[in-house]
Amino acid sequence: MGKLLSLLIMFLLSSCATWPTTSDTPYSAPDVDQWHELEHHGFELQLLATRGAKLCLPGQYQRLANLHDKAGQEHKAGFTDDADITLLTYQTQFAKIQRQMDWLEHHTECLDTRYSEIQLRDQFLLLMRVDNQFAFNRVKLLPDYQNALRRAAAILKRQEHWQLELTGHTDTIGTEQSNYQLGMRRADTVRRYMIEQGVDSHQISIFSAGEKESFEDPNSRTQRLSNRKVEARVLVDHHTRSPHRVYSLSDWHAVKEQLTPGSL
Repeated sequence: MGKLLSLLIMFLLSSCATWPTTSDTPYSAPDVDQWHELEHHGFELQLLATRGAKLCLPGQYQRLANLHDKAGQEHKAGFTDDADITLLTYQTQFAKIQRQMDWLEHHTECLDTRYSEIQLRDQFLLLMRVDNQFAFNRVKLLPDYQNALRRAAAILKRQEHWQLELTGHTDTIGTEQSNYQLGMRRADTVRRYMIEQGVDSHQISIFSAGEKESFEDPNSRTQRLSNRKVEARVLVDHHTRSPHRVYSLSDWHAVKEQLTPGSL
């Protein structure tokens, strides 16, 4: 009898130990790829706002932002399948508002295009100047730099009248000739990555300064790291832009049918 009682107590204790606590969650860990997708779409929303979507298409922009927020909440709660469905709806709406903004930018005066372009250029150059671009004597893009370049490419490929000059730099370790070649290879690595992201190769020129513009304290690792970079310069050729036909925003409902997927 005593042995049976002991077995019963051990069974109850082991059952309690495996019972889920209130802090356990039945959902799997958040999907990393989905999180990166949400982060990318958040950047897309920032670009739309910079282009003037909040001013020109406030209702459509807000609905798009709401879809992004909803997908983010579903992802955070662990409902990744629901988040995928919401993201599909987001992508459909995003493609639609992109077409609408393209038309509005070239046919109306709902925003100051010059001011919008300055904002985009400043944001682009900020992304191109991110820290920690290359390791010592390497041309491989470091992760944070690669992520920044992906976002910069999303801006550049929509600005076909921009010309980008990339100049590779190095620290002062090594010979002048080898550093010149290393700088050129770094600039070419950035160029090739931007092209992979959809940028027209004719928009990009590459150069090398090697170590010539690198002034550093030999005892400062931070200063040397900052010299391992590719510097970006944007030249804007307004003559390549097609002339805008200006409509009033009151005509918007009359031309929306031109922007349906079947008409483009």
